[in-house]
Amino acid sequence: MRSASRRWLIVAALFVVTFGISTPLAAYGVFLPVLAEAFGWSRGAISTALSINLLLGGLAGFGIGALADRHGPRVMLVFTVTLAGMAFALVSTVGALWQLYLFVGVLGGVGMSSFYLLSAATVTRWFDERRGLALALVLVGFNLGYILGGPIAAWLIAKVGWRGAYALLGGGCGLITMLAALTVRLPGAYEAAALRGRAGRPHPPFVSALRGGSPPTTEPGVTLREALADPHQWCLNVAWLLLGGLAMMLSVHIVPFARDQGISLAGASFALTAYGVGAVSGRIAAGVVSDWIGAFTTIRIAYIIEAAALVALMWLPSREALLGSLVAFGVGFAASDTMITKAIPDVFGVRAIGAIMGVLTLGWRSGAAMGPAAAGFLYDLTGSYTVPFGAAPLAVLVSWGLFELGTSRRRAPAAV
Repeated sequence: MRSASRRWLIVAALFVVTFGISTPLAAYGVFLPVLAEAFGWSRGAISTALSINLLLGGLAGFGIGALADRHGPRVMLVFTVTLAGMAFALVSTVGALWQLYLFVGVLGGVGMSSFYLLSAATVTRWFDERRGLALALVLVGFNLGYILGGPIAAWLIAKVGWRGAYALLGGGCGLITMLAALTVRLPGAYEAAALRGRAGRPHPPFVSALRGGSPPTTEPGVTLREALADPHQWCLNVAWLLLGGLAMMLSVHIVPFARDQGISLAGASFALTAYGVGAVSGRIAAGVVSDWIGAFTTIRIAYIIEAAALVALMWLPSREALLGSLVAFGVGFAASDTMITKAIPDVFGVRAIGAIMGVLTLGWRSGAAMGPAAAGFLYDLTGSYTVPFGAAPLAVLVSWGLFELGTSRRRAPAAV
């Protein structure tokens, strides 16, 4: 079936978009000390650009998701990923801190606002069966970006200097993701009918081409207005906010946490690699398993793994235990993150899925922006990571409870 084959090509294109646009973001930590040394800026000031990126990107995603519901994902993806690549390439020209905030924070934030939510919304429209695997294969690009982005950036800096490295990394990723985004579209009416196994009346070909594939004029689900007034949406929003805060807190503070445990810098440097390996494994495993046992059983298992890993992280401080805990946390976090994305259409339908994903993504990004800062301030106040890392298992349990409340009303999955 051509439509069945086509949807896996869409998955491949969205994987390239996700991986490509995540790579310069993941490499930001490598450039941070280089920028601090070159300009004498504080690390806090440089890190603020990333917080602006996350928050502004979440706000921009709200409107971009709504526009994609009307016009299809292609136009918005092409525009935003091209903007993101250009923004990171322009960092090669900075000479003042405000320029870094403009390029990484403002332009980069808007440019990176779409890839996660539009990837999830597009996969939802192409898949009912095997949606978990499809989502996992797309979103694993985010984790691979974090595994490979740092080494790629370090190699480029050594070869061409930090300005050349930023120009090549931003420009190259922008070009590759733009080309991949040009192939992304929603299923046409014939394809949607074929995937559902029943006939349907198509839009004229030129309409589908202009819109990058067209959603049906009437689709099951709630409107954005209804979702905003629905307590289920806010439960899911806070549940995802907590997961975003935990993930970014660990990615930013796990190396200094390991150093405080007496682990050498060389040993602590493997912490992020362990987390990334676990996250890649967790996304793929959850995608496969959830298509067999369901998203809701899978996410419960994932939450248990996350909580247990965070407890072990605090009470088993050896280097081996730390790395093992981070692999387990990566598995649990990536699995739960993927399953929340998979469950959203089962709660709200697909009628306004882009706009609703935009609202929920804003929650994730808000948590991601606040988590590292909160942990840093608590460390400054107490002189240790005991409070933020000790509270992390409780945050996982609260997120689990809110997810259960948020999904207590489920719709029949929309077959696409």
